[in-house]
Amino acid sequence: MRRIPVIDLGRCSECRGCIEIAPEVFRYNDQTGLMEVADLPEYPEQKVAEAIRDCPEDCIFWEEIEDGNGK
Repeated sequence: MRRIPVIDLGRCSECRGCIEIAPEVFRYNDQTGLMEVADLPEYPEQKVAEAIRDCPEDCIFWEEIEDGNGK
């Protein structure tokens, strides 16, 4: 199992604070008008934790997924 950051788009105000904290993880998609999480093999835990802590809408969280090896 591995953890990935997820944004609850229904709660997100698109303040882009997460982009300021971790631009390698979070981005704004101009075509869809939505925030996105980059697909990375690993995520910088401290930066994601800071984005979670500082999110004014409390809409970023960790989700555990299978890593493709059945783990």
